[in-house]
Amino acid sequence: MWHLPDGFNWMGPLPLMHRRWLLIIALLVAIALLWPYSATTPAAPVARNDAASSTVPSMQAELVDNSAGGGNTDERHVQTYRIVDGQTLAQLFRAHNLPVVDVFAMAQVEGNDKPLSSLQAGQEVRIVQNAQGVVTLLEIETGAAGPVRFALQPDGSYQRR
Repeated sequence: MWHLPDGFNWMGPLPLMHRRWLLIIALLVAIALLWPYSATTPAAPVARNDAASSTVPSMQAELVDNSAGGGNTDERHVQTYRIVDGQTLAQLFRAHNLPVVDVFAMAQVEGNDKPLSSLQAGQEVRIVQNAQGVVTLLEIETGAAGPVRFALQPDGSYQRR
């Protein structure tokens, strides 16, 4: 077997030692490809430390109840959320199955003060949706500067108000 590559004419330009190493590498690759795969892996127990998990802040926004507004049919499409620490507007939309594409469309017109990108914990975000689930109005309470509103335009874009 060791002298098998001596007879390979197509390896003629290579030195004898290179031919032998190529044979060894080819055999190792063939063995690796033919080695049986073990699909069963033992499951390692996962230790859960409840004290450590309670210190991690939740990434869920709080839903503020606004049912005191009355029985208006548009009112049921108005939701108010409170931002938690470290949460972005896109995460809020994903968590509540809202169209994230709308966040990106609003970000294109948000302006230099970046109210969508600089949300703080405790800020309230009010979202109005139409019957099809499209966000028609987004309002962010910014404090002393007053609320910032993004309204849906007929062409599908958003305008900051």
